[in-house]
Amino acid sequence: MAQSLASLIRRLFWILLALFLILFSVNNRGPVQLSFEPLEFSFPVPAFLLVFAGIFIGLMLAAGVTGWLRLKGFARRRQAERRASFLEDQVSALSEDAHKAKAGEAHKAAAIGAGGNDSEALPNRVKDE
Repeated sequence: MAQSLASLIRRLFWILLALFLILFSVNNRGPVQLSFEPLEFSFPVPAFLLVFAGIFIGLMLAAGVTGWLRLKGFARRRQAERRASFLEDQVSALSEDAHKAKAGEAHKAAAIGAGGNDSEALPNRVKDE
């Protein structure tokens, strides 16, 4: 129900906008002089055409700026993802090293606690990287 009401309102908006633009175009079809001040160049153009051209150029500029900002955001996100992946790899490597060091210490403590001396302790299989 709410979705159909929203759809109806959306269609009504576009229909009213189209009617307004048609009425605007019909009432402003008289020519106006378009001139570029430093140049001695001018020509007659319908008034509604100038308004529509301005709207179109504004939309294109807005789309370009929005696209540029979106690409800039994608680049930042990609860089942040790479950094996060690198840091996760470092954390896992450090965690693995700490686990190996604790295992080596426990292994030595077990060998010493069993009555042997340091020279008879089982060899430490942890490689220093």
